[in-house]
Amino acid sequence: MLFFKILFIILGVYWIGKWIIRSVLSYFLGDAAKNMNDRLRRQKEETVRQKKKQEGKVTINYQPKPDKNFGKEEGDYVDFEEVN
Repeated sequence: MLFFKILFIILGVYWIGKWIIRSVLSYFLGDAAKNMNDRLRRQKEETVRQKKKQEGKVTINYQPKPDKNFGKEEGDYVDFEEVN
């Protein structure tokens, strides 16, 4: 009889604890999920707004190549010839 009382108490504590933890976690995680969803939606709207501003705008980043002028003191130019 004592065994069944202990077993009943353990199962009752387990079920009640499981129910409490599930309800508390769902409350906090539900708020966290809602906040994350709002943040992602705002980021998406921000990127869409930035893309619309830049639509049709063309930018060219040009960096001139350095001159390859060699003086006489730097050596002679040798043309490359492929040998088969």
